[in-house]
Amino acid sequence: MAWIARMNWHDHQTLVQHGPWVEVGAKGFVEGVWDGPFSALDFDRSACIFGSGAVIRGDSIVFVSSASTTDYLYWCAGPDGACMAVANSLPLLLMSLDDELDPQVQNYDQINNSILSGLNNYTRQIPTCRGSVNRLMHWNLSIASGRAKLEDKLLPPPFAEFNDYASYLAQACVRLAKNARDPLRVRPMAIFSTQSRGYDSTAANAVAKNMGIDLVFTVTKSKGKGYFADEDQHHELNDDGSEICQVLGLPCVPIERRALEKNSEMEYLFYACMQETGDFNLLQIGEYVTRPTVLMTGCLGELWYGENYHKEHPGLINPDLMRGDLGNHGLTEVRLQAGYVQLAFPYIGARRRADIFRITQSAEMAPWRLHTDYDRPIPRRLAEQAGVPRALFGQVKMASLLEYPAPITPVDPDLRQAYLEFLVKHGLLSLLQAKLLNWVRRWNAMLWMTSPQRHAWSYYFQRMVSKLLGRPFSFSPVLTRLNGSIFCFCVNRRVGDYRQALATQSNEGTCSSP
Repeated sequence: MAWIARMNWHDHQTLVQHGPWVEVGAKGFVEGVWDGPFSALDFDRSACIFGSGAVIRGDSIVFVSSASTTDYLYWCAGPDGACMAVANSLPLLLMSLDDELDPQVQNYDQINNSILSGLNNYTRQIPTCRGSVNRLMHWNLSIASGRAKLEDKLLPPPFAEFNDYASYLAQACVRLAKNARDPLRVRPMAIFSTQSRGYDSTAANAVAKNMGIDLVFTVTKSKGKGYFADEDQHHELNDDGSEICQVLGLPCVPIERRALEKNSEMEYLFYACMQETGDFNLLQIGEYVTRPTVLMTGCLGELWYGENYHKEHPGLINPDLMRGDLGNHGLTEVRLQAGYVQLAFPYIGARRRADIFRITQSAEMAPWRLHTDYDRPIPRRLAEQAGVPRALFGQVKMASLLEYPAPITPVDPDLRQAYLEFLVKHGLLSLLQAKLLNWVRRWNAMLWMTSPQRHAWSYYFQRMVSKLLGRPFSFSPVLTRLNGSIFCFCVNRRVGDYRQALATQSNEGTCSSP
Protein backbone atom coordinates (compact mmCIF):
# COMPACT_ATOMS: atom_id res chain seq x y z
CA MET A 1 0.00 0.00 0.00
CA ALA A 2 3.00 2.31 -0.27
CA TRP A 3 2.99 5.22 -2.70
CA ILE A 4 5.12 8.17 -3.74
CA ALA A 5 4.17 11.14 -5.92
CA ARG A 6 6.75 13.26 -7.75
CA MET A 7 5.70 16.61 -9.17
CA ASN A 8 7.67 18.47 -11.82
CA TRP A 9 6.35 21.92 -12.66
CA HIS A 10 8.48 22.24 -15.81
CA ASP A 11 6.75 19.40 -17.69
CA HIS A 12 3.43 19.74 -15.81
CA GLN A 13 3.29 16.14 -14.74
CA THR A 14 2.84 14.26 -11.52
CA LEU A 15 4.18 10.73 -11.52
CA VAL A 16 2.80 8.36 -8.89
CA GLN A 17 4.46 5.04 -8.10
CA HIS A 18 2.35 2.80 -5.93
CA GLY A 19 1.80 -0.67 -4.63
CA PRO A 20 -0.82 -2.91 -6.30
CA TRP A 21 -3.45 -2.44 -3.57
CA VAL A 22 -3.60 1.36 -3.84
CA GLU A 23 -6.92 2.42 -5.40
CA VAL A 24 -6.35 4.75 -8.36
CA GLY A 25 -8.95 6.82 -10.22
CA ALA A 26 -9.19 9.80 -12.54
CA LYS A 27 -9.46 12.25 -9.63
CA GLY A 28 -6.83 10.78 -7.33
CA PHE A 29 -5.65 7.73 -5.43
CA VAL A 30 -6.08 6.33 -1.93
CA GLU A 31 -4.93 3.61 0.42
CA GLY A 32 -7.53 4.14 3.07
CA VAL A 33 -11.12 4.34 4.22
CA TRP A 34 -13.29 7.33 5.12
CA ASP A 35 -16.84 8.15 6.20
CA GLY A 36 -18.23 9.01 2.76
CA PRO A 37 -19.12 7.43 -0.59
CA PHE A 38 -16.11 5.86 -2.25
CA SER A 39 -17.21 7.08 -5.69
CA ALA A 40 -16.98 10.73 -4.60
CA LEU A 41 -13.30 10.36 -3.67
CA ASP A 42 -13.69 13.36 -1.36
CA PHE A 43 -11.67 12.14 1.59
CA ASP A 44 -9.81 15.46 1.69
CA ARG A 45 -13.05 16.93 3.06
CA SER A 46 -13.53 14.28 5.72
CA ALA A 47 -12.83 14.55 9.46
CA CYS A 48 -12.72 10.76 9.54
CA ILE A 49 -10.10 9.39 7.11
CA PHE A 50 -7.75 6.55 7.99
CA GLY A 51 -4.90 5.86 5.57
CA SER A 52 -3.69 8.34 2.98
CA GLY A 53 -3.92 9.48 -0.62
CA ALA A 54 -4.36 12.49 -2.88
CA VAL A 55 -7.19 14.28 -4.69
CA ILE A 56 -7.07 16.74 -7.60
CA ARG A 57 -9.00 19.91 -6.72
CA GLY A 58 -9.07 22.47 -9.53
CA ASP A 59 -5.54 23.78 -9.88
CA SER A 60 -4.31 21.97 -6.76
CA ILE A 61 -3.35 18.49 -5.65
CA VAL A 62 -4.39 17.84 -2.05
CA PHE A 63 -2.40 15.16 -0.26
CA VAL A 64 -4.35 13.72 2.65
CA SER A 65 -2.92 12.28 5.85
CA SER A 66 -4.69 10.05 8.36
CA ALA A 67 -7.02 11.61 10.95
CA SER A 68 -5.09 9.66 13.58
CA THR A 69 -1.52 10.30 14.74
CA THR A 70 -0.37 6.76 13.90
CA ASP A 71 0.48 7.36 10.21
CA TYR A 72 2.01 10.31 8.36
CA LEU A 73 2.87 11.91 5.05
CA TYR A 74 6.50 12.73 4.27
CA TRP A 75 7.45 15.39 1.75
CA CYS A 76 10.32 17.39 0.38
CA ALA A 77 10.65 20.26 -2.09
CA GLY A 78 13.56 20.59 -4.50
CA PRO A 79 16.01 23.49 -4.06
CA ASP A 80 14.68 25.34 -7.10
CA GLY A 81 11.01 24.82 -6.26
CA ALA A 82 10.42 23.11 -9.60
CA CYS A 83 9.93 19.66 -8.15
CA MET A 84 8.42 18.10 -5.07
CA ALA A 85 7.93 14.59 -3.69
CA VAL A 86 5.31 13.28 -1.25
CA ALA A 87 5.04 9.74 0.13
CA ASN A 88 3.25 7.75 2.82
CA SER A 89 6.52 6.07 3.79
CA LEU A 90 9.66 7.77 5.11
CA PRO A 91 12.05 5.13 3.69
CA LEU A 92 10.32 5.30 0.29
CA LEU A 93 10.70 9.08 0.14
CA LEU A 94 14.36 8.85 1.16
CA MET A 95 14.98 6.21 -1.51
CA SER A 96 13.52 8.51 -4.17
CA LEU A 97 15.85 11.31 -3.02
CA ASP A 98 18.88 9.00 -2.92
CA ASP A 99 19.13 9.94 0.75
CA GLU A 100 19.23 8.22 4.16
CA LEU A 101 18.93 9.11 7.82
CA ASP A 102 22.18 10.35 9.34
CA PRO A 103 23.73 7.96 11.91
CA GLN A 104 25.41 10.92 13.64
CA VAL A 105 22.07 12.51 14.52
CA GLN A 106 21.32 11.57 18.13
CA ASN A 107 17.83 12.97 18.60
CA TYR A 108 15.68 10.86 16.27
CA ASP A 109 14.00 9.46 19.38
CA GLN A 110 13.14 12.97 20.58
CA ILE A 111 11.78 13.86 17.14
CA ASN A 112 9.52 10.80 17.16
CA ASN A 113 8.49 11.31 20.77
CA SER A 114 7.38 14.85 19.91
CA ILE A 115 4.31 13.23 18.32
CA LEU A 116 3.03 13.03 21.90
CA SER A 117 2.88 16.85 21.93
CA GLY A 118 0.06 16.92 19.40
CA LEU A 119 -0.71 18.51 16.06
CA ASN A 120 0.74 21.94 16.71
CA ASN A 121 3.88 21.11 18.67
CA TYR A 122 5.44 18.02 17.12
CA THR A 123 8.78 18.29 15.31
CA ARG A 124 8.10 18.44 11.59
CA GLN A 125 11.60 18.23 10.13
CA ILE A 126 13.59 15.00 10.14
CA PRO A 127 17.35 15.45 9.52
CA THR A 128 18.94 13.32 6.80
CA CYS A 129 22.41 12.90 5.33
CA ARG A 130 21.60 15.44 2.61
CA GLY A 131 19.50 17.88 4.61
CA SER A 132 16.02 17.11 5.90
CA VAL A 133 12.53 15.97 4.95
CA ASN A 134 9.17 16.93 6.44
CA ARG A 135 6.74 14.80 8.41
CA LEU A 136 3.06 15.79 8.18
CA MET A 137 0.66 14.51 10.83
CA HIS A 138 -3.13 14.80 10.46
CA TRP A 139 -3.10 17.94 8.30
CA ASN A 140 -3.63 17.93 4.54
CA LEU A 141 -0.99 19.27 2.15
CA SER A 142 -2.32 21.34 -0.76
CA ILE A 143 0.11 21.96 -3.62
CA ALA A 144 -0.41 24.32 -6.55
CA SER A 145 2.24 25.67 -8.94
CA GLY A 146 5.03 24.49 -6.72
CA ARG A 147 3.68 26.15 -3.60
CA ALA A 148 2.67 24.02 -0.62
CA LYS A 149 0.33 24.99 2.19
CA LEU A 150 -1.11 23.07 5.11
CA GLU A 151 -4.86 22.74 5.47
CA ASP A 152 -6.66 21.58 8.59
CA LYS A 153 -9.24 18.83 8.41
CA LEU A 154 -12.88 19.56 9.17
CA LEU A 155 -13.76 19.35 12.83
CA PRO A 156 -16.34 16.80 13.99
CA PRO A 157 -19.67 18.25 15.19
CA PRO A 158 -19.90 19.28 18.85
CA PHE A 159 -21.27 16.74 21.34
CA ALA A 160 -23.67 18.07 23.96
CA GLU A 161 -24.38 14.74 25.68
CA PHE A 162 -23.51 11.05 25.55
CA ASN A 163 -26.13 10.18 22.93
CA ASP A 164 -24.72 12.79 20.53
CA TYR A 165 -21.27 11.25 20.79
CA ALA A 166 -22.46 7.63 20.69
CA SER A 167 -24.65 8.36 17.66
CA TYR A 168 -21.72 10.01 15.85
CA LEU A 169 -19.51 6.99 16.50
CA ALA A 170 -22.19 4.55 15.31
CA GLN A 171 -23.01 6.50 12.15
CA ALA A 172 -19.31 6.91 11.33
CA CYS A 173 -18.82 3.14 11.61
CA VAL A 174 -21.73 2.51 9.21
CA ARG A 175 -20.28 4.92 6.65
CA LEU A 176 -16.73 3.60 7.07
CA ALA A 177 -17.91 0.03 6.53
CA LYS A 178 -19.90 1.00 3.46
CA ASN A 179 -16.88 2.79 2.04
CA ALA A 180 -14.58 -0.17 2.71
CA ARG A 181 -16.98 -2.68 1.12
CA ASP A 182 -17.95 -0.47 -1.85
CA PRO A 183 -18.13 -2.62 -5.04
CA LEU A 184 -16.70 0.31 -7.01
CA ARG A 185 -13.35 -0.40 -5.39
CA VAL A 186 -11.06 -2.55 -7.53
CA ARG A 187 -10.47 -4.52 -4.33
CA PRO A 188 -13.22 -4.14 -1.69
CA MET A 189 -11.70 -4.28 1.78
CA ALA A 190 -11.96 -6.83 4.55
CA ILE A 191 -12.62 -5.54 8.08
CA PHE A 192 -10.57 -6.86 11.02
CA SER A 193 -10.51 -5.74 14.64
CA THR A 194 -8.68 -6.37 17.90
CA GLN A 195 -10.05 -7.35 21.30
CA SER A 196 -8.55 -7.36 24.78
CA ARG A 197 -10.13 -7.31 28.24
CA GLY A 198 -9.64 -3.56 28.46
CA TYR A 199 -11.99 -0.67 27.75
CA ASP A 200 -10.85 0.57 24.37
CA SER A 201 -11.20 -2.38 22.02
CA THR A 202 -14.36 -3.50 23.88
CA ALA A 203 -16.03 -0.15 23.24
CA ALA A 204 -14.87 -0.12 19.61
CA ASN A 205 -16.30 -3.56 18.89
CA ALA A 206 -19.49 -2.83 20.80
CA VAL A 207 -20.17 0.11 18.49
CA ALA A 208 -18.84 -1.52 15.31
CA LYS A 209 -20.22 -5.04 15.77
CA ASN A 210 -22.70 -4.52 12.92
CA MET A 211 -20.02 -3.40 10.44
CA GLY A 212 -19.68 -6.98 9.21
CA ILE A 213 -16.34 -7.56 10.93
CA ASP A 214 -14.59 -10.54 9.31
CA LEU A 215 -12.11 -11.39 12.08
CA VAL A 216 -11.21 -10.15 15.53
CA PHE A 217 -7.75 -10.88 16.95
CA THR A 218 -7.11 -11.27 20.65
CA VAL A 219 -3.64 -11.34 22.17
CA THR A 220 -4.41 -13.76 24.97
CA LYS A 221 -1.61 -12.67 27.33
CA SER A 222 -0.67 -9.22 28.60
CA LYS A 223 2.78 -8.09 29.69
CA GLY A 224 3.92 -8.85 33.22
CA LYS A 225 3.67 -5.77 35.40
CA GLY A 226 7.12 -4.47 36.34
CA TYR A 227 8.96 -6.55 33.74
CA PHE A 228 10.34 -6.07 30.26
CA ALA A 229 9.45 -8.60 27.58
CA ASP A 230 12.75 -10.46 27.83
CA GLU A 231 11.93 -11.55 31.39
CA ASP A 232 8.14 -11.44 31.79
CA GLN A 233 7.22 -14.79 30.19
CA HIS A 234 6.21 -16.31 33.54
CA HIS A 235 4.45 -13.15 34.76
CA GLU A 236 2.00 -12.58 31.89
CA LEU A 237 -1.65 -11.99 32.78
CA ASN A 238 -4.83 -13.20 31.10
CA ASP A 239 -5.96 -10.66 28.48
CA ASP A 240 -8.04 -13.05 26.37
CA GLY A 241 -10.97 -11.22 24.79
CA SER A 242 -12.60 -14.33 23.30
CA GLU A 243 -15.53 -14.29 25.72
CA ILE A 244 -16.28 -10.65 24.92
CA CYS A 245 -16.28 -11.47 21.20
CA GLN A 246 -18.67 -14.34 21.89
CA VAL A 247 -21.08 -11.95 23.64
CA LEU A 248 -20.87 -9.51 20.70
CA GLY A 249 -21.24 -12.29 18.12
CA LEU A 250 -17.86 -11.63 16.51
CA PRO A 251 -15.50 -14.29 15.09
CA CYS A 252 -12.36 -14.37 17.23
CA VAL A 253 -8.84 -15.64 16.49
CA PRO A 254 -6.21 -15.86 19.27
CA ILE A 255 -2.71 -14.70 18.35
CA GLU A 256 0.57 -15.02 20.23
CA ARG A 257 1.97 -12.01 22.00
CA ARG A 258 5.52 -13.37 21.68
CA ALA A 259 5.36 -14.42 18.00
CA LEU A 260 8.38 -12.18 17.31
CA GLU A 261 10.60 -14.55 19.27
CA LYS A 262 9.72 -17.36 16.84
CA ASN A 263 9.62 -15.33 13.62
CA SER A 264 11.66 -12.13 13.68
CA GLU A 265 11.93 -11.58 9.93
CA MET A 266 9.71 -8.46 10.07
CA GLU A 267 11.24 -6.99 13.23
CA TYR A 268 13.10 -4.15 11.53
CA LEU A 269 9.89 -2.85 9.90
CA PHE A 270 8.51 -1.95 13.34
CA TYR A 271 11.67 -0.07 14.29
CA ALA A 272 11.62 1.69 10.92
CA CYS A 273 8.55 3.51 12.25
CA MET A 274 9.34 4.08 15.92
CA GLN A 275 12.21 3.40 18.30
CA GLU A 276 11.29 1.34 21.37
CA THR A 277 8.02 0.26 19.79
CA GLY A 278 6.08 -2.49 21.51
CA ASP A 279 3.68 -3.29 18.66
CA PHE A 280 5.18 -6.71 17.94
CA ASN A 281 2.15 -8.18 19.72
CA LEU A 282 0.18 -7.58 16.49
CA LEU A 283 2.78 -9.24 14.25
CA GLN A 284 0.68 -12.30 13.37
CA ILE A 285 -2.23 -10.26 12.01
CA GLY A 286 -0.36 -9.77 8.73
CA GLU A 287 -0.55 -13.52 8.08
CA TYR A 288 -4.34 -13.23 7.73
CA VAL A 289 -4.36 -10.32 5.27
CA THR A 290 -5.17 -11.62 1.78
CA ARG A 291 -6.75 -8.46 0.35
CA PRO A 292 -6.85 -4.78 1.34
CA THR A 293 -8.03 -4.67 4.93
CA VAL A 294 -9.18 -2.26 7.62
CA LEU A 295 -7.75 -3.11 11.05
CA MET A 296 -9.58 -1.46 13.93
CA THR A 297 -7.59 -0.78 17.13
CA GLY A 298 -8.26 0.99 20.44
CA CYS A 299 -5.40 3.46 20.11
CA LEU A 300 -5.99 6.76 22.04
CA GLY A 301 -8.21 5.15 24.66
CA GLU A 302 -6.87 7.58 27.26
CA LEU A 303 -9.24 10.06 25.60
CA TRP A 304 -11.98 8.51 27.80
CA TYR A 305 -10.30 9.00 31.18
CA GLY A 306 -11.83 11.32 33.74
CA GLU A 307 -10.66 14.02 36.11
CA ASN A 308 -8.11 12.07 38.15
CA TYR A 309 -6.09 11.11 35.06
CA HIS A 310 -6.09 14.68 33.78
CA LYS A 311 -4.88 16.03 37.11
CA GLU A 312 -1.77 13.86 36.67
CA HIS A 313 -1.53 14.61 32.92
CA PRO A 314 -2.54 18.26 32.51
CA GLY A 315 -2.90 20.08 29.22
CA LEU A 316 -4.49 17.27 27.18
CA ILE A 317 -8.08 18.55 26.95
CA ASN A 318 -7.83 20.30 23.59
CA PRO A 319 -8.25 19.42 19.88
CA ASP A 320 -4.52 18.78 19.32
CA LEU A 321 -4.63 14.97 19.73
CA MET A 322 -1.91 14.95 22.37
CA ARG A 323 -0.91 11.49 23.60
CA GLY A 324 0.31 9.74 26.72
CA ASP A 325 2.27 7.05 24.87
CA LEU A 326 3.07 5.87 21.35
CA GLY A 327 1.37 2.47 21.41
CA ASN A 328 0.18 1.40 17.92
CA HIS A 329 2.48 4.02 16.34
CA GLY A 330 5.02 1.48 15.10
CA LEU A 331 2.89 -0.23 12.43
CA THR A 332 3.23 1.93 9.30
CA GLU A 333 5.86 -0.03 7.37
CA VAL A 334 4.37 -3.32 8.58
CA ARG A 335 0.86 -2.43 7.47
CA LEU A 336 1.99 -0.97 4.13
CA GLN A 337 3.70 -4.26 3.30
CA ALA A 338 0.94 -6.50 4.65
CA GLY A 339 -1.83 -4.42 3.07
CA TYR A 340 -3.98 -3.05 5.87
CA VAL A 341 -5.09 0.36 7.13
CA GLN A 342 -5.12 1.06 10.87
CA LEU A 343 -8.48 2.50 11.90
CA ALA A 344 -7.80 3.72 15.43
CA PHE A 345 -11.39 3.88 16.67
CA PRO A 346 -11.05 6.47 19.51
CA TYR A 347 -9.80 9.06 16.99
CA ILE A 348 -13.33 9.24 15.54
CA GLY A 349 -14.54 12.58 16.88
CA ALA A 350 -11.45 12.89 19.10
CA ARG A 351 -10.76 16.53 18.31
CA ARG A 352 -13.87 17.32 20.35
CA ARG A 353 -11.91 16.18 23.38
CA ALA A 354 -13.27 18.94 25.61
CA ASP A 355 -16.82 17.78 24.88
CA ILE A 356 -15.86 14.14 25.50
CA PHE A 357 -14.25 15.03 28.84
CA ARG A 358 -17.28 17.08 29.88
CA ILE A 359 -19.57 14.14 29.07
CA THR A 360 -17.26 11.80 31.01
CA GLN A 361 -17.62 14.02 34.09
CA SER A 362 -21.34 14.63 33.66
CA ALA A 363 -24.05 13.37 36.03
CA GLU A 364 -25.62 11.25 33.29
CA MET A 365 -22.53 8.97 33.35
CA ALA A 366 -22.75 8.22 37.09
CA PRO A 367 -24.17 4.68 36.64
CA TRP A 368 -21.10 3.74 34.58
CA ARG A 369 -18.50 5.37 36.83
CA LEU A 370 -16.49 2.94 39.01
CA HIS A 371 -14.40 5.47 41.00
CA THR A 372 -11.25 3.41 40.53
CA ASP A 373 -7.86 4.32 39.03
CA TYR A 374 -8.94 2.51 35.86
CA ASP A 375 -12.28 4.17 35.19
CA ARG A 376 -13.63 5.16 31.77
CA PRO A 377 -17.41 5.69 31.91
CA ILE A 378 -18.00 6.32 28.21
CA PRO A 379 -16.53 3.06 26.87
CA ARG A 380 -18.12 1.20 29.77
CA ARG A 381 -21.55 2.52 28.81
CA LEU A 382 -20.99 1.77 25.13
CA ALA A 383 -20.02 -1.82 25.93
CA GLU A 384 -22.62 -2.53 28.62
CA GLN A 385 -25.44 -1.15 26.48
CA ALA A 386 -24.29 -3.58 23.77
CA GLY A 387 -24.71 -6.44 26.24
CA VAL A 388 -21.16 -6.96 27.53
CA PRO A 389 -21.31 -7.85 31.25
CA ARG A 390 -19.54 -5.39 33.55
CA ALA A 391 -17.17 -7.97 35.01
CA LEU A 392 -15.76 -9.05 31.64
CA PHE A 393 -13.74 -5.90 30.87
CA GLY A 394 -12.10 -2.80 32.29
CA GLN A 395 -11.24 -4.30 35.66
CA VAL A 396 -7.44 -4.02 35.64
CA LYS A 397 -5.21 -1.89 33.41
CA MET A 398 -3.23 -4.22 31.15
CA ALA A 399 -1.31 -4.03 27.89
CA SER A 400 0.08 -6.73 25.63
CA LEU A 401 2.87 -4.65 24.09
CA LEU A 402 6.25 -6.36 23.78
CA GLU A 403 8.66 -3.82 25.25
CA TYR A 404 12.42 -4.33 25.61
CA PRO A 405 14.96 -2.33 27.64
CA ALA A 406 16.95 0.43 25.99
CA PRO A 407 19.22 0.86 24.23
CA ILE A 408 17.31 -1.47 21.96
CA THR A 409 19.04 -4.36 20.25
CA PRO A 410 17.02 -6.56 17.91
CA VAL A 411 15.76 -10.02 18.86
CA ASP A 412 16.69 -11.44 15.46
CA PRO A 413 20.35 -12.60 15.70
CA ASP A 414 21.31 -11.57 12.15
CA LEU A 415 19.64 -8.20 12.49
CA ARG A 416 21.26 -7.69 15.88
CA GLN A 417 24.71 -8.45 14.48
CA ALA A 418 24.15 -6.07 11.56
CA TYR A 419 22.99 -3.37 13.96
CA LEU A 420 26.02 -3.72 16.21
CA GLU A 421 28.27 -3.51 13.15
CA PHE A 422 26.39 -0.36 12.11
CA LEU A 423 27.02 1.22 15.53
CA VAL A 424 30.73 0.40 15.42
CA LYS A 425 31.14 1.45 11.77
CA HIS A 426 29.74 4.91 12.46
CA GLY A 427 31.70 5.42 15.65
CA LEU A 428 28.66 5.23 17.93
CA LEU A 429 30.18 2.38 19.95
CA SER A 430 33.61 0.87 20.29
CA LEU A 431 34.06 -2.87 19.79
CA LEU A 432 34.33 -3.29 23.57
CA GLN A 433 31.17 -1.28 24.21
CA ALA A 434 29.31 -3.36 21.63
CA LYS A 435 30.29 -6.53 23.47
CA LEU A 436 29.10 -5.04 26.76
CA LEU A 437 25.79 -3.74 25.41
CA ASN A 438 23.71 -6.55 26.90
CA TRP A 439 25.07 -5.70 30.36
CA VAL A 440 24.23 -2.05 29.79
CA ARG A 441 20.66 -3.02 28.91
CA ARG A 442 20.39 -5.11 32.08
CA TRP A 443 21.57 -2.15 34.16
CA ASN A 444 19.06 0.17 32.52
CA ALA A 445 16.26 -2.38 32.95
CA MET A 446 17.08 -2.62 36.64
CA LEU A 447 16.86 1.16 37.03
CA TRP A 448 13.52 1.41 35.23
CA MET A 449 11.99 -1.51 37.14
CA THR A 450 13.49 -0.79 40.58
CA SER A 451 11.03 -1.44 43.42
CA PRO A 452 11.08 -2.91 46.96
CA GLN A 453 10.05 -6.23 45.40
CA ARG A 454 12.57 -6.20 42.54
CA HIS A 455 16.20 -4.98 42.75
CA ALA A 456 15.61 -3.98 46.36
CA TRP A 457 19.26 -3.00 46.94
CA SER A 458 19.04 -0.35 44.22
CA TYR A 459 15.71 0.93 45.50
CA TYR A 460 16.84 1.32 49.11
CA PHE A 461 20.30 2.64 48.21
CA GLN A 462 18.78 5.43 46.10
CA ARG A 463 16.37 6.28 48.91
CA MET A 464 19.24 6.43 51.42
CA VAL A 465 21.30 8.73 49.20
CA SER A 466 18.24 10.93 48.64
CA LYS A 467 17.85 11.37 52.41
CA LEU A 468 21.55 12.16 52.87
CA LEU A 469 21.52 14.73 50.07
CA GLY A 470 18.15 16.16 51.01
CA ARG A 471 16.95 15.91 47.43
CA PRO A 472 15.81 13.15 45.06
CA PHE A 473 18.59 10.92 43.78
CA SER A 474 18.53 8.17 41.18
CA PHE A 475 21.06 6.38 39.01
CA SER A 476 21.14 7.51 35.39
CA PRO A 477 20.51 5.11 32.51
CA VAL A 478 23.55 4.43 30.33
CA LEU A 479 24.05 5.03 26.59
CA THR A 480 20.78 6.92 26.15
CA ARG A 481 22.39 8.62 23.13
CA LEU A 482 21.69 5.38 21.23
CA ASN A 483 17.92 5.51 21.80
CA GLY A 484 17.21 6.77 18.28
CA SER A 485 19.91 4.75 16.51
CA ILE A 486 17.74 1.66 16.01
CA PHE A 487 15.23 3.86 14.15
CA CYS A 488 17.99 5.28 11.91
CA PHE A 489 19.42 1.83 11.19
CA CYS A 490 16.07 0.22 10.33
CA VAL A 491 14.83 3.14 8.22
CA ASN A 492 18.02 2.95 6.15
CA ARG A 493 17.64 -0.82 5.83
CA ARG A 494 14.09 -0.27 4.55
CA VAL A 495 15.40 2.31 2.07
CA GLY A 496 17.45 -0.54 0.58
CA ASP A 497 14.32 -2.70 0.31
CA TYR A 498 12.48 -0.05 -1.69
CA ARG A 499 15.50 0.58 -3.89
CA GLN A 500 15.75 -3.11 -4.74
CA ALA A 501 12.01 -3.51 -5.31
CA LEU A 502 11.71 -0.54 -7.65
CA ALA A 503 14.78 -1.64 -9.58
CA THR A 504 13.03 -4.88 -10.54
CA GLN A 505 9.43 -3.82 -11.01
CA SER A 506 7.33 -0.70 -11.36
CA ASN A 507 3.65 0.06 -10.89
CA GLU A 508 3.13 3.62 -12.05
CA GLY A 509 0.27 6.00 -12.78
CA THR A 510 0.43 9.51 -14.24
CA CYS A 511 -2.04 12.35 -14.01
CA SER A 512 -2.01 15.89 -15.32
CA SER A 513 -0.53 18.34 -12.91
CA PRO A 514 -2.11 21.78 -12.37
